[in-house]
Amino acid sequence: MKKTFILLSIILVYTISFLTAQPVPARYGKIDMADLEMKVYDLDTTAEAVILCDFGEFNPNTFDFTRLLRIKVLKKEGSDIVNRVLYITGNSAIKGCTYNLVDGEVVKSKLKNESIFKEQVRDDRYRYRITMPDVRVGSVVEMQYTFPLLPEQWRFQDRVPVRWSELRINDSPYVTFQKVFYGFEPLYINESGRWVGKDMPALRTEPYVNSLTNYLTKVEIELSNIIIPGYTRFFTSSWDAVNRYLLDHQYFGDALGMALFLNDDAKTIKELNLPDIEKMKVACDTIRKKVKWNDNESVYTTGDLGIAYRKGSGNSAEVNLILVQLLKKLDFEAFPVALSTRENGFLSPSFPTIDKLNYIVAGVKYNGKNYLFDATEPCLPAGMLPFRALNGRGRIIDNKYSDWIDLYTDDEQKETVYCDMKLDETGEITGTINYTDAGYEAYYFRNNLRGHNSHDEYIRELESNFPGLTVNSYAFEDADSLHKPVKEQYEVSLTGYTDAIGDMISISPMFIERKDSNPFKMTVRKYPIDYGHEIKSRYMLKIELPEGYEVIDIPKPCNITLPDKSARYTYQALLKGNFIQLNANFEINKPVFVESEYHLIKEFYNQVIAKQAEVVMLKKKT
Repeated sequence: MKKTFILLSIILVYTISFLTAQPVPARYGKIDMADLEMKVYDLDTTAEAVILCDFGEFNPNTFDFTRLLRIKVLKKEGSDIVNRVLYITGNSAIKGCTYNLVDGEVVKSKLKNESIFKEQVRDDRYRYRITMPDVRVGSVVEMQYTFPLLPEQWRFQDRVPVRWSELRINDSPYVTFQKVFYGFEPLYINESGRWVGKDMPALRTEPYVNSLTNYLTKVEIELSNIIIPGYTRFFTSSWDAVNRYLLDHQYFGDALGMALFLNDDAKTIKELNLPDIEKMKVACDTIRKKVKWNDNESVYTTGDLGIAYRKGSGNSAEVNLILVQLLKKLDFEAFPVALSTRENGFLSPSFPTIDKLNYIVAGVKYNGKNYLFDATEPCLPAGMLPFRALNGRGRIIDNKYSDWIDLYTDDEQKETVYCDMKLDETGEITGTINYTDAGYEAYYFRNNLRGHNSHDEYIRELESNFPGLTVNSYAFEDADSLHKPVKEQYEVSLTGYTDAIGDMISISPMFIERKDSNPFKMTVRKYPIDYGHEIKSRYMLKIELPEGYEVIDIPKPCNITLPDKSARYTYQALLKGNFIQLNANFEINKPVFVESEYHLIKEFYNQVIAKQAEVVMLKKKT
C-alpha cells in the first residue's frame, strides 16, 4: 500500500509539472490563415518550401513521444519534402492533413490509412512511408504521430528553411539517455529539457560532401536505460556494450555459427596454394559470385546465413558475414566491421549507438595490418571498399576485442588519357582517344558500363554528353577483369571544338578532360570537402596541325599547387615540328579538406578552369 502511494505521488508530481509547462508552439488542426496565404518566405525568397513548425515532446507519464510537423509548399519542387519516411521504434498512431486555400475557403484533405505504408525493419523497429494527399503549390501540410520513448535524432535544420523547431524532453527518473549536438547554426533557446531552433537557414548541398546530415544542426539521442517498477531494460552505455549487444543478438552474433555450408569453398581455395593476400581476395570473389547483394543495407541478417547462401542472395550483413565465416575457415583472424554509410552520417567515438549502424564489411588482421573486404559489389575488386563505406571509422565486432578501424582507403581514382589527333583546315579533329582506368576510376567505369543494356547504348550516351563527338569505333579491354586496369579505345571525330576567323584557327587542346565550371559555388562553406579518396588524372595530347598553318600563340606552362601539395595541377604545351604536344596532370592528394581550406580549393579550381580554357592560335601562312 505504501509503495503504491509513493508511485502515485511521483506520477502526480510529474503530471502537474507537465501541465504547467511552456505553452506549445502549435496544435494539430489550428492553421494560421497567414501561412495559407503566404506566397514567398521572406527570410529566403528562393525557398521551395518552409518548415513552419516542427514540435516534439516526450511525456514522462506515458513514456510516449509526440511530434507535430507543419510544412508550407511554395514551389512545385518543394512538394516532395512533405512525403516523409519515418523510422520509429514501436507502433505509431499517425494522422495528417493537407490544407489548401480555394476561392477564399480552406479545403481539407485528410491522410488516409492506405497512404501510410509500414514495414518492419527489425525487432520493434519500423519504417513508415507517408504520401500526403492533394499537395500543390500553396498547400500547408501537417502530420502528427506518437510512438514509445524517444526519437533517435531531432533536426533543427533541414534542406529547406525552418521557421520554428522545438524539442522538449521532460525529465523522468525512469528514463536515462545520452544526447550529442551537431551543426553550425546556434539555437535560439538552449535550456535543460528544451531546445529551440528559430529561423534556421536551409542547408544547401554542394559537391563532395559525404552526407548533409552530418552538418545539420541537430541532436542525436540514445537511450541508456529504462527503470520502471517491475520493468528494467538497459541499452548502450559504451561501445563495448554495443559489441556485446550485437554478439548476443539473434540476427548477428547467433548467425555466426559453424557455417558448415562453406566447408567445400574453403577446401577449394586452400587447394590453390595461393599466397595469403591472394587467398583473401579469392574468398571475397567467391562470395561475391555466389551470394548476390539484394541492395538492402543492414547490420542484421534476416535469418540463418546458410539460407542466404543457398538462396544465392542476401542483404549487406548476410553477404559480408558469410565472407567473414569463409575467411575464418581459411585460418585468418577475421571479424565483422560495423559502420555507418556516408549517406547515414558519421559515428561518434563519444556517443555509443546501435541504431546508427547500418552496414557490415569483413575485416582481417594479418601481419599487424588490417585489411577490409566487401563482397556486395559485382564490379568492386576484392580489397577495395565501395564508396558508400568510405566514412570515417567503423567498429570491429569481435569476442576477443572491440576497437575502431579507419575506413579511409589507399586506393586512388586514377586515369590516364592519351589523345593522338589530327586537325584539318575545316576545323574537324579526328584520331584516337585511349583511356587507362585504375582503382576507383575502373570501378566507376565498370559500374557505369554495367548500368547500360549494351555497349552501343553506353556509346550513345557518351556522344550525347559531348556534343560534336562522334565515336566511329571502340574497344574495351579487361572490362570484366576486376583486378586489372580497364583500357578504353575510341576512334573519334570532333566538330565544334575549334573557331575559325578569317585565316586564323583557335583550338583548345583540353577538349576532352576540360573543366568548364567550378563545382564550388558558395562564398563560405561550413562543412568539409570530402572526396572519399585521392584523385589522379593525367592528360596527354598529340595533335597534328594542318599544312600551311603556323602557331602564333600557345599557352604558357603552369604549376598550380596548394600548401603541402594537397592539390596540384601542372600544364605544359609544346610545339614540336608540325605537332602540338600537351601534358596536364590534375591531382587531389588527400580525401578530405576542412572548411577552413574551402577558399583555397575553390580558387585552385578557378585557376585550373582558367588555364584549361586557354587556346592555341594558328594562322595560315602567306
